[in-house]
Amino acid sequence: MNDRAFFPHTMSSPSPAILQQYAKIADATEAMVAAARQDDWQLVLQLGQQYCELTEQIRRMETRPLMDEADRARKHDYLVRILENDALTRDLAMPQLARLSDLLGRMKRQRALIETYGLSVPGA
Repeated sequence: MNDRAFFPHTMSSPSPAILQQYAKIADATEAMVAAARQDDWQLVLQLGQQYCELTEQIRRMETRPLMDEADRARKHDYLVRILENDALTRDLAMPQLARLSDLLGRMKRQRALIETYGLSVPGA
């Protein structure tokens, strides 16, 4: 998969590889917010998987040489974007998660009633 397809803002200018990785993660989280706003939860999950992979790549990257002040500031900006996008995605997902929790609770109560009265459970 071409990273540019999902991450159009990813930097193309020379910079430390780790900053390019942070840029990709920030772009991934922005794409997740956009997909969540469109109720495209399948895409949110796909992008979430890619986010995890990108994050794992950072853990394996060499961080030497040390970043200068400008690069540290850019890293900080990326981290702020990532955290803000994560919070927005979670806020958009909460109603979906609440509906899912309600549905699962109803199914559990229904199963308990069926089992209590000795009826066979469909599909069991």
